[in-house]
Amino acid sequence: MNEELTPQKERYLREVEQKLLHRELDARLLDDGLIHVRWNEQPLCSVDRDGIVRFRPADIMGSDVDKQLRTVIQTAGQVKEYMRIFECAPALKAVGLEDTYKVLADFGDAVLAGQLGKKGARFVTWEWDFDRQSVHAGHYFMENYEAAKQDFAVRAGLVNEQRLFSDEQIAVIKNVCEFALEDDATLSYAEEKQLHSVQEQIELLLPQQERNQHHTMEQTM
Repeated sequence: MNEELTPQKERYLREVEQKLLHRELDARLLDDGLIHVRWNEQPLCSVDRDGIVRFRPADIMGSDVDKQLRTVIQTAGQVKEYMRIFECAPALKAVGLEDTYKVLADFGDAVLAGQLGKKGARFVTWEWDFDRQSVHAGHYFMENYEAAKQDFAVRAGLVNEQRLFSDEQIAVIKNVCEFALEDDATLSYAEEKQLHSVQEQIELLLPQQERNQHHTMEQTM
């Protein structure tokens, strides 16, 4: 391992490596201190200790390859975000709960907690009891950080749940946009432009959501 690679940076790289492997990408942290990523047995990109993703434009040919590259970029950014929070996050102190959980966010009656283990980070949201000495109603998201954040925002009252769409609803919206653009000859230029914008936004959401279907469990502690 590169001598300049601190334990903190190595933990970050190991976490990114683990997450990319979960997403069926061939990711390997090598002695040069970089994660080398391959897809379909072809070079895709590399990730350094600062989360910078480097690639050769000649290797990114086609929309499928581009989606995989975006997955790496999103993953590197997400892991960098929560690993920084883990570094200074306090332990979650709650009756009957092991103290290996860290408080990543706490607002109102909701708390977002994380746990670092050999298989990578795991995330859960809880609600505080009235005296804030214990928690209940756990929603467990395994490694799905984005879903856990969204659930926390809803439970904390920071986001109106009615403004959020499920994966299935987003897929329906995507299909409707495609149908309208292909078959509706009455669309104005401005309407077409808006639909294309919606399509582009959905394309950034759906691939990540489809790979990260979370398994939510309810638990009362």
